[in-house]
Amino acid sequence: SVRIGRGLINTMKNSVAQVGATECTSCKVQMEQGTSKPTLHPIAILAYAYGILPEELGSWLGSRSEPRVLS
Repeated sequence: SVRIGRGLINTMKNSVAQVGATECTSCKVQMEQGTSKPTLHPIAILAYAYGILPEELGSWLGSRSEPRVLS
């Protein structure tokens, strides 16, 4: 599975995106192990977009700026 995900991890490393997105816990673990960027569930990102979780997501990102998401 790491070999299959290598392209995604390399893209995340070279991207200006601040976070990755996946609903799969196994993918989340691999994405976070392969990069220094957090990986969030798409529902958390939608909640942030609707103003439901601004403080929690801001703390995950380490800032209050709008996230750029790579999915």
